[in-house]
Amino acid sequence: MIKKNKILQNSKNEQKVYKCRNCYIIRLFLLAVIFIILFSFVQSDNLHYLKFVTPTNAATLIIIFGLVMFLIKLAKYIIEKKNS
Repeated sequence: MIKKNKILQNSKNEQKVYKCRNCYIIRLFLLAVIFIILFSFVQSDNLHYLKFVTPTNAATLIIIFGLVMFLIKLAKYIIEKKNS
């Protein structure tokens, strides 16, 4: 009876496996790259649909997304500071 309780306690104390957020993002990125490569093999004659994917457009998207996130966090910080 005592050994059964120890077994139950040990199984309850096990923690869930923590999945790293950075690893998750890297996996999604690699999956997207693989999808684009497969898409290019299948649709080799229709690649003009991907003309808009350029380094300049990607950098612009990242900057705009970063600015929007910054403004949202700044507004949230100011609102929380006024309330406290």
